[in-house]
Amino acid sequence: MLESLEKYDHHLKVTGAWIKRSFERRRGGSCAFYSPLVGWSQLYPETTGYLIPTLLRLADYLDDQSYRDLAIEAGEWLLSIQQQEGCWNGGHHPPRTDARPSVFNSSQILQGLCSLYRDSGADRWLLSAERGAKWLSSGVEANGEWRTGHYRSGFQPSYYARVAWPMLEVATLTQDDRTKAAAEWVLAWVVKKRLKNGSFSDWGFEAGAPAFTHTIAYTLRGLIESAEILDDWVLLGAPAEAALERLLRLAELNGGRLAGAFDEDWKADKSFVCVTGSAQVALCLLTLEQRFPDLRLVNGAAKLIDWVCGAQWLRGPRALKGAVPGSVPFHGRYMAFRYP
Repeated sequence: MLESLEKYDHHLKVTGAWIKRSFERRRGGSCAFYSPLVGWSQLYPETTGYLIPTLLRLADYLDDQSYRDLAIEAGEWLLSIQQQEGCWNGGHHPPRTDARPSVFNSSQILQGLCSLYRDSGADRWLLSAERGAKWLSSGVEANGEWRTGHYRSGFQPSYYARVAWPMLEVATLTQDDRTKAAAEWVLAWVVKKRLKNGSFSDWGFEAGAPAFTHTIAYTLRGLIESAEILDDWVLLGAPAEAALERLLRLAELNGGRLAGAFDEDWKADKSFVCVTGSAQVALCLLTLEQRFPDLRLVNGAAKLIDWVCGAQWLRGPRALKGAVPGSVPFHGRYMAFRYP
């Protein structure tokens, strides 16, 4: 056990150092990915937003204030590019001329701002998050749907459960009943997408298409985290259990190698592993274990993370040390030839 903990500690430290390098352009945000062909990409507001809680936890775990300083710098940058109406644009930054407000990206930034507020108590973080949450809630109809702001125009995916979760975080801090109600409408819409076999329709990037484990985990994590905030496991958490049990069993049977994508009938695309999704599924299992203590959940998560650790660069050029590819093999369907 001690050897395993030391291994995870080492992988965590090199990961943290690599995340720091993604900010090294010193323009405030984190780059979307690193490519051996073109180097670092443009900055990405969405992932900069949900890297902030990670940076704050690293600061505490490693007793290294530089991670907290970086989280604050990232937050200040996100405040500087927030649109007047409260949202953030989709895609990379600087934005293209056709950039549009994004429901999903804006919600993930809220998570970082809430973390900064809880960490510091500084009002500017919560005021910005509140503006963003009000923009999100103003666009939700009572059936739980947004008409605009989607990644794919006209398509609202089930992984918007992860949009509802940050909205609830803000609503809890601000006591905003309108935002809370809007998040609950979205969650009710997602739960209706659950199929009898435990999967959810439209939990990928495109309607009817197989979903990466990345967006599958988005869907499941959004449900179980929202269930904890609202204290309603029966309505929101329980619908995710069957899918998590299936993913756990597959991880156990395959030594942590999880297929990169599944369709709604659980037909697997085994040609690649979505490494990002494997890490996210592991986190879902560990979150579930906090409610239902079970060493099997810990073991399944460990198998997944062991596989992720095996895909991580521990040596080589400085730009790659600590990087984890989007897919294994490197040309796999998720973030091919890139380190997100």
